[in-house]
Amino acid sequence: MSTARILILARLFFRYFTRKALSVGVLRCRLARTLLSLSAVAGVTLLSAVAASVFHDMIPGKRELFLVMQVSTAGVVFWTFVVFIFVKILFVKSDQLMRYTMLLPVSHRERSAALTLYEFSMVALSVGVLFLPLAIACLTRLGAEAIPAMVTGIFMTAVSAYLVLSVLHNLVALALEAFGGSRLVHIVTLSLMAALTLWYNGASLTLIRDITGDYLQGSVGFHLVNLFPFLSEQAGWPMAAAAFLTLSAVLTILAAFTSPRIFPLPRRFIRVPVPFAGRSLWPMVAALTRRSEWWIAVGVAYVCSILLWLEGDTAFAYSALILLSQGVYVHSAASRLRLMPGYTRSAGKEVAYMLIGQAIVVAIHALPISLLATVRPDALDDLRTVGLALLSGVILTTLIAIVFVAENDSPLVVFTGYAVCTGTLVSIGAMVGVLQVPGPWLWFAAACTQVLAVVYSVAGMKQIMRWKRHEAAVPGS
Repeated sequence: MSTARILILARLFFRYFTRKALSVGVLRCRLARTLLSLSAVAGVTLLSAVAASVFHDMIPGKRELFLVMQVSTAGVVFWTFVVFIFVKILFVKSDQLMRYTMLLPVSHRERSAALTLYEFSMVALSVGVLFLPLAIACLTRLGAEAIPAMVTGIFMTAVSAYLVLSVLHNLVALALEAFGGSRLVHIVTLSLMAALTLWYNGASLTLIRDITGDYLQGSVGFHLVNLFPFLSEQAGWPMAAAAFLTLSAVLTILAAFTSPRIFPLPRRFIRVPVPFAGRSLWPMVAALTRRSEWWIAVGVAYVCSILLWLEGDTAFAYSALILLSQGVYVHSAASRLRLMPGYTRSAGKEVAYMLIGQAIVVAIHALPISLLATVRPDALDDLRTVGLALLSGVILTTLIAIVFVAENDSPLVVFTGYAVCTGTLVSIGAMVGVLQVPGPWLWFAAACTQVLAVVYSVAGMKQIMRWKRHEAAVPGS
């Protein structure tokens, strides 16, 4: 392999995704980019000041810093999961770039090495930015004494977690390739990784409690995610550094030898039978069902429901809510339908078809999860709550899909939609909890909110139709 070609290809990836990110929505404006950058700097500064103030009152010395770093390892691993999946989605959505690299005079090993270098840089940059306020607060409070703890708790943990995820991803890809499923590599691997992330997110709370409990008892427990802080405490920082270098070397070699022989191109659509062909709703249902991303959501929902069901709790019923994650695509998924001759529909009818089509698809694929309640009848009350949440979620995600149109399935626009949707739900939950609204008034407010969401969806669809007519009428617009 040529190191020069690897670096050139990695630089190509950096430039491509940077320009793609800066060409979305308001980011095209230089003033908007400047304001966002200043806001990010101000946010990091404010969080650093808050963390330093808290540390000044609560952390008198290095011993308490060790606890903070041990607890931080759980968060570092989680965000490594998230960034790893995000980067994989970027490449799934950029299959044209990967096809272009296949025309270049580079081997597949060099392409895989450049991709790994880019992924690692993204993980390191993202985790570093997320935990920068904590690092600044530690340095402000303890000075250079905090550096070894930060290196073991943040840097070493993030690098090792990324390498482990890379090896697991490659092993799953090789297994699928061996059984003739190379076209489904991205769907299966992303489904498993997302399900593992959700499972770890739930388990991390218990993990943090266990780490804190060990500290309060005056001991240091080993919990895998705190491997390097544990080694640093028990055997000294040089031993932790030696273990990190050895583990990194082994995992890097495994990642290199287990990388697939051929880069699997993503499969955008899945051939699955869609019943009731010929009905007016059939094109919408088919457009949603045959998307590969939809089957990633289905796989994640089923895996999470089975894992939660095996734990013996009724929380498995809420796994059906994962199916709503594809609602932000409902407008862009049907964009090709609107180009078909004779597909002219009013804004109200278009929104109605989007709502009904998504509701049908979600209900059909949520049915296997609900059948688990036949073995555990105590989950029936949860199923009623989930049913109402699914109905409300279909309306909310359709509104998000119209307000934030994910043209070309832009990951940044989609994640913005996810963030707005999540923020809305959290804000509503907080308001309901604080205001203590009585039951009848709460149901009335919820019904009014859903009606307003539908009304705004229709208004947004009308505006989109006006833009499209204007673009068609004005050449070069």
